[in-house]
Parts: sequence; C-alpha cells; structure tokens
Amino acid sequence: MEKKIYVSDKAKTQLRKTFDCSKMMVWLALNFKRESDLARKIRYTALTQFGGVPNWKPAEMETTHEEVEKTMTLRYGGRVKLVYDRNDGSAHVLIDGKEERVEHGVDVPGFMVLQNEVEMMAMSL
Repeated sequence: MEKKIYVSDKAKTQLRKTFDCSKMMVWLALNFKRESDLARKIRYTALTQFGGVPNWKPAEMETTHEEVEKTMTLRYGGRVKLVYDRNDGSAHVLIDGKEERVEHGVDVPGFMVLQNEVEMMAMSL
C-alpha cells in the first residue's frame, strides 16, 4: 500500500493558500509522489495543523539510553533521531544524520511536545 495523507477538501484549499501552490502540488505531496522541501512542508502541515490522517502506522520508535554520554536517543525509523543531552538539557533533532534543530533548556512538558513534533516530522518524510 502506498502512503497517503487524507485531509478534507477545505484543508486542501487552505494548504494551497498557505503554500501558494497548485491543487496538483498539494495532491502530489499528500500522495507522496513528490519529494521536495515544499512537499514535506505540506505533509507536515497537513498532519499537524489540518487534521491529516495517514493511511499507515508510524515507524516504531526505539529509545536507547547512553549512560556514559548521558544522552537519550529516540529513533523514528532509519532517518530521524531525537537526542536529549542530560548534561545541558538540550534536545537535538537529526534527519539523515544532519542536525536540523536544537532546543536548549528543555523541560519534561517541552520534551513531550517536541517528541510529538518530531514524530510528525518523521511521518512527513
């Protein structure tokens, strides 16, 4: 089964307006027929802001604790990692090994929000 994100027609219209793109671009993005920054942004926004429903289950998240380094690593499939550094309270989001985002002074509620965002990000890839 091919991956797809389902959203309402109203949401598709909003995505077109938000990203100033064509109806075809939204369709290509939501049906994973296009791999570009714009397509990933459309998918992420559909999932996080417009009630998008994926037709697949997210990749299993694996959590490891590295006691010597004092880090915790959450892996979402093979491409996305969220690394929490207990030494300084920072959280690092890596996609394909490249650091995409860093949050400093992350508390437990903030980490949980970030964890949900990273899961949606992983699903949009």
